[in-house]
Amino acid sequence: MQKVLLPFDGSPSARRALDYLVTLQRRLGDLQVEVLNVQSEPKLYGNYVSASMLQQLNAGALDHARELTDKAAAVLAEAGITHACHQVVGDVSAEISKAISRLDCDSVVMGTRGMGGLGNLVMGSVATRVVHDVPVPVLLVK
Repeated sequence: MQKVLLPFDGSPSARRALDYLVTLQRRLGDLQVEVLNVQSEPKLYGNYVSASMLQQLNAGALDHARELTDKAAAVLAEAGITHACHQVVGDVSAEISKAISRLDCDSVVMGTRGMGGLGNLVMGSVATRVVHDVPVPVLLVK
């Protein structure tokens, strides 16, 4: 069984990657999809943030992540694809890399936002970082 990591943020490009996996399952069969949503750590300004406030911010982010992964899980369940959902807070590309190792994934299928050259140059691209940083094949879906 092929184990695929699907970074899923609910965007149209992530949805296209999800749809691609459903199509791939129909052709190849026997996929297990690990759906991952990474929420960025909260940006904090000021001198002091209590531990309980930080915990509440992270809990809210994880609740939002769960809502997003539940949407992907519904599509995968309807297609009869074995799956599991994971939510974390951290740097997106770093957490994708950690998830590949932790979940023993064979490949990554992810959408691209299509910002273009200038956007990628200024902001960087999660997809570009993932392609260069992970030890498994990465399929980018436009």
